[in-house]
Amino acid sequence: MAMSVLRFQALAEAYGGEIARWPEGEREAARALLASDPTALASVLAEASQVDRLLDLAPAQAVDAALLGRLITAAPQAPKTARRWAAGLSAALGLSAAAVAGVLAGVALGGHAHAPTLPAQAPHSEVVTAAEVYQDLQDALQEPSEL
Repeated sequence: MAMSVLRFQALAEAYGGEIARWPEGEREAARALLASDPTALASVLAEASQVDRLLDLAPAQAVDAALLGRLITAAPQAPKTARRWAAGLSAALGLSAAAVAGVLAGVALGGHAHAPTLPAQAPHSEVVTAAEVYQDLQDALQEPSEL
């Protein structure tokens, strides 16, 4: 997979001037692009390496235990099991009540509904079978000039 110069620049800005620090899936394509045009891309890596050096000079900050404790305390708590159970039960009861109401409505209306009556067939109506239609189509395909 070939890499574009814009992708190379974006990776250098995000991960620094050392390709070894880039995501593993991107390294091979980046090295191939760098080998194809080293003069243009060397400046991109040099600029990213300067930012890396500046970041390396910054002192590392230790995690403040008090801040970490406040963050953990302020984190939302998982709902209690009893509340989840009650919510599930109320949803199940609501759905059951709706289903029962639907069945009762169907039974109540069922006594008043009449089955639709079908029109009587004419005594001399011709019955056409699928086999006859198939045979007619086969004949038409074999002798198209007769259509």
